Amino acid sequence: MKRRFAQGALILQLALWPLAALSQQATGDGDIIVEKLWARATTPGNKAAAVYLTIRNTGQNQIDLIGVRTDRASIETLHKTTTDAQGSVRMSALANLWIAPGESVTLEPGGLHVMLLDLDTPLIEGETLPLRLKFYDGDDLTVIVPILPSDTTGPQP
Repeated sequence: MKRRFAQGALILQLALWPLAALSQQATGDGDIIVEKLWARATTPGNKAAAVYLTIRNTGQNQIDLIGVRTDRASIETLHKTTTDAQGSVRMSALANLWIAPGESVTLEPGGLHVMLLDLDTPLIEGETLPLRLKFYDGDDLTVIVPILPSDTTGPQP
């Protein structure tokens, strides 16, 4: 009985290991941790998508995210969604995103996000999207973004 339980636990651990790798990714120097990555699946003909994630700065210096890149879109930008007093929603591009030492920034629906425009193909639920984060100091970090169902509100804990 114990042997069967141990084998089942090992199989479950091996099956879940790739999901853990997707949920938290770090730079080579370890000062930047990217976690809670996700994007919604898109419908055929929809050429735009948003990517959401959290970036944690565990280092001693401020980090400056200056851009993003993926081979799946022609235009990739950092965006911020704002709502004015009348309820009008507006998106605007950001040149960069600063993260102080010991702080984190969350990109989420209705706020900061990565905007992908002119997608070459739809984002399909269950697939992944490689996304390269570019930092001012020359450091690049390629992360893997899971594509979730189109009606999701984010990854489930």
